[in-house]
Amino acid sequence: MIERKHRYGNLVFDRDAIVRAALRAYVESVLQDIARFSFPACAYPGWTGDLKRGAFHNDNGCGDCEVVAWTEAGVVGLAYELGFGPIEQLGLSTSAVTGGPDDVRAALPGLPAKLEPALVMATGMLPIGRHGEKPAGVGFWIYGDRVGGTFFDDPTVCGADRLAIWGLLRRGRLLPPIYFRRSHPDTRATLAERDRKDAPAHAVMDAVVDRALKDPTEFTPAELETLLVPLPTPPPKRVLNAQRMLKKVGITWPGSPKIPEPPPRPQGPNPFLRPSGTVRREMLRLGYLGFDRDAIVRAAKRAYVEAVLAQLDPLERYTFTVCVIPRWTGDLKRGAFYNGNGKGDDEVIAWTEAGVVGLAYQRGYGPIEHLGLSVSAVKGSADDVRAALPDLPAELMPALEIAVGLLEVGAHGEKLASIGFWLHGADRVGGTLFDRDDPTVPGAGRLSMWGQVEWGRLAHGRHDPNAPSPTQAILDKAEPIQDLVEAVAERALAGPTELMPDELATLLPTPPDPERLLNAQRMLQKVGITWPGSPALSA
Repeated sequence: MIERKHRYGNLVFDRDAIVRAALRAYVESVLQDIARFSFPACAYPGWTGDLKRGAFHNDNGCGDCEVVAWTEAGVVGLAYELGFGPIEQLGLSTSAVTGGPDDVRAALPGLPAKLEPALVMATGMLPIGRHGEKPAGVGFWIYGDRVGGTFFDDPTVCGADRLAIWGLLRRGRLLPPIYFRRSHPDTRATLAERDRKDAPAHAVMDAVVDRALKDPTEFTPAELETLLVPLPTPPPKRVLNAQRMLKKVGITWPGSPKIPEPPPRPQGPNPFLRPSGTVRREMLRLGYLGFDRDAIVRAAKRAYVEAVLAQLDPLERYTFTVCVIPRWTGDLKRGAFYNGNGKGDDEVIAWTEAGVVGLAYQRGYGPIEHLGLSVSAVKGSADDVRAALPDLPAELMPALEIAVGLLEVGAHGEKLASIGFWLHGADRVGGTLFDRDDPTVPGAGRLSMWGQVEWGRLAHGRHDPNAPSPTQAILDKAEPIQDLVEAVAERALAGPTELMPDELATLLPTPPDPERLLNAQRMLQKVGITWPGSPALSA
């Protein structure tokens, strides 16, 4: 055990205590969606290895993270605060980036050779920065009765607070960040009440973790009854996910039931890597955007299929699709997708082999109001919205024409759009989306989400920050339809496909309205999805 006075208080670092706290934080973070407690220590946990040699990744979901890695020799900790990585804080030049431990070695001056394996594990769990670097701007190491790292050399450095919590453990638990912002009396009272109410769940997790530190263990039925909220039957995916993740650390459900393999991850680009076709821009106000032509096209087709299938469901189980009014033209080489919200706002994304054009409209803010188009200059063509796409390459003119063909028409005959972006090849972007760099500009939120595509899908609600988040009950209800959409969309991206009988049974537990069914069949046929036997559709 090593004690140090620090700007964050009297810190106590102990190798075994850190490993125990990492396991405890991982367990509570995995269970947070199904258990009876608030304020987990980690939003997005990661684990590799075991209790002798392993690492824990703690991500807050907002771009900040830290990793602690351990071997028998000691511990290495690395932290990153968004915007303050090795290039900004450690003097790493972009030409010296290796994508490995050397990127962050300056955060660990004096690192003992025996802690190199811990450093390798720690950097292996870090994400990848925009220059390919491993992002960490501060670090510490513990070796016997010795400590070191920039965390101790400069306690004011960005990211240091994320490492300080490992020296402020409470009864073997990594405390959630809110416990370090408890100066207000209301906050203190709230936390005290939560501690009281959550005590039974925390007692169960403490007992299970203590057993897991010695040998693989199982929850008892009584422990699960105390720990978990009432869950639907059959258990939703989040229960199976928790079981899979806890199995990695030797914790299973009573009887160690066999857990089915998870469905394959969608084939879209990994948002945590840097696909060669992605053009990335770090915007001051819109945030970190990455535009990838293939990812955008996949996301457009998936959103179209999702909207059509969800709206066909007679039970209306999936009500928070990313698109309300979908339209489609063309194919995956040359085509366009119209995404309307049913309230007068929309965007159109069009693509060719050369790249992508995106145009958005918010009700009341068209080219006349927003782009300086005079009523006398209206042509009802691409010229109405060209001012939203300054410096548009000539190769993208066909994409603009396709996009304009799906735009709505205003009261004066003008094509309705007020903001746009273009992507040309794998290295150029432009448009008023980037020139304005302002999420409050009408339509900007709708376009910026196409720079935030994850695994080939659009994120729900990002274009409307005021939209209420679906409750867990709503998410559980939608799960069968979401799984069906995922399977059908993946097959359709590979080529023409048919809905399978079991998929139709899930989608249509009761007969749908015949006209609605026929309309859905026509819409899906546009993207190569047909009913079993590919029946001919009436006009």
